[in-house]
Amino acid sequence: MSNKPNNQIRLKFLIIGDSAVGKTSMLLKYTDNFFPESHLATIGVEFKTKEIEYNGYKVELQVWDTAGQERFKSITKSFFRNTNGIIFVYDITQKSTFKNVKDWIKDSEVNDFGFKRILVGNKIDLQNKRQVQLEDAKEMADKKNMEVMETSAKTGANVNKVFMKLVELILENKSNEEIMNQFGLIDKKGTEKLSTGNKNIKRKKCC
Repeated sequence: MSNKPNNQIRLKFLIIGDSAVGKTSMLLKYTDNFFPESHLATIGVEFKTKEIEYNGYKVELQVWDTAGQERFKSITKSFFRNTNGIIFVYDITQKSTFKNVKDWIKDSEVNDFGFKRILVGNKIDLQNKRQVQLEDAKEMADKKNMEVMETSAKTGANVNKVFMKLVELILENKSNEEIMNQFGLIDKKGTEKLSTGNKNIKRKKCC
């Protein structure tokens, strides 16, 4: 049992990248341990939640799945302000998605509100179709001062590690007071803080 008082916190993550790189599949694998065999494009922005424990804190993760199509790009940008962490995803079997993820990263730098970032190459279960080498991703990530990992939403390889690493990056080197003031669900008056977001955005509930 943790000795930290009122240790419930909430973090908001965005998953960003081109359409069909596996953003929704990563989200579903992480929250529901489910992999959809057919591709359904995300329309606008949707989110799911998952509760985890980290270093004595009860963490509610709000993970927002964004549409990769160009016409939704302005919607995605509008969510940078209230975000704590961003997962940039590309498909290791499609070099164009790696090229395009650089533009998403540049957009985040223009709209930097202090969030942490991680670069993820998805679909490592398709090694025979690989077009993007991990060394190239590491080179880009180093230049952007980002972590880089490779995953498979289908097998689940490293998916949990990506989300946990992002939690670590956000909370490390912060005192309990700093964490509770910035991310705590209970304010000093004992009132639960409301989550941010558009009322018209569909919420995906975990099973």
